[in-house]
Amino acid sequence: MEQYATVVISYRRPDLLMTVLDALARQSSPPGHVIVVDNAGDLDEGIVADAELGDRCTVVRRPDNPGYSAAVNEARAIASRLGLPRLLVLTHDALFDEHLVADLAGAFADPRVAAAAPLLRLASDPARVFSAGGRLTAGGRAWNSTVPASATQPYPVDWVDGAIVMYDTVALDAIGGMDERYFLYFEDVDTAWRLARAGRSTVIVPTAVAYQQPGTHPLYLGIRNMTLFARVAGIPRWRSAPAVMRRVAEEATWAVLHGRRPALGAAWRGWRDGRRGLSGHPPEVTT
Repeated sequence: MEQYATVVISYRRPDLLMTVLDALARQSSPPGHVIVVDNAGDLDEGIVADAELGDRCTVVRRPDNPGYSAAVNEARAIASRLGLPRLLVLTHDALFDEHLVADLAGAFADPRVAAAAPLLRLASDPARVFSAGGRLTAGGRAWNSTVPASATQPYPVDWVDGAIVMYDTVALDAIGGMDERYFLYFEDVDTAWRLARAGRSTVIVPTAVAYQQPGTHPLYLGIRNMTLFARVAGIPRWRSAPAVMRRVAEEATWAVLHGRRPALGAAWRGWRDGRRGLSGHPPEVTT
């Protein structure tokens, strides 16, 4: 198998980071290099140096927390300089077995594949699939499918969850890397969309199973990023506005059913700011 680099995006959970580094060391083919991007800037580098793969780790401090895309782009540049053709992207709460890399790498036997991800199950409920690949509508609404399209063979999807995904670094370079205007979600949607426009595919490898617990998704950022993507993708307002309204209605219904106040103000601000083209790390993340 070709050598690869791994980036682990870390934020104030060194215990989770060490679990990921241990799992990487157990892979049948460990990474040629590991880039730990510390998006809080307070990581004790000694715990990375003492890990089994410590001699092949680089720690990049980003106390400004520029987000997921910036972390991946920094790692992509390092992987390209080292001549490593694959980049495995992991969030610090990813859980996986020793076969993950071998299973994902097999998908690249198809030269059209630029990104491969596992079937993701909930860490809190391992029997439950929360991402069997992402769907994207013509209006720019994105969500995770929970039903695998195949039991054994890689299958194409519109996008994959960014918690665990292996990229072809040349394909990422060809599209200019990830778009850093997004912050907290939709980076993965946009990346797969741009790869598809470049003639490359994104797949789920159902034999590769991993676990993660999705975090809270602030509605402001969800709507802002969705609206920003519609601008980037050239989706007309008559298509994107109904998609936004449907998502807000679904979120509001969920909030009411769970005894919470719908965040309609945050949704409106997200739509407004997305239309204005505001992007990146917001001054404060609102629900």
